[in-house]
Amino acid sequence: MENINDLLKNVDFQKNKLVKVNDKLYLTNYQIEVLKRFNIDYQNMSSLNEIIYEAEEAYEDTLDEELDIILTELAERNYYENTHK
Repeated sequence: MENINDLLKNVDFQKNKLVKVNDKLYLTNYQIEVLKRFNIDYQNMSSLNEIIYEAEEAYEDTLDEELDIILTELAERNYYENTHK
């Protein structure tokens, strides 16, 4: 069984750190990396809905697994942050 310290050495905390994109958006470093790869202009968008729409368009053309992962993450965050309960 692995030691907890060995496991922690393999965790990339920076990858999942939220960073401020603009006055209205925060994304993780990983999400930014994937969006950049697909030339999605996330910096000029004002909502998660806009990013999700553009990412879904790119996903339909590529069926990229990483893009699918961040689409799920963004949709979940959008639901919890922007849906009135």
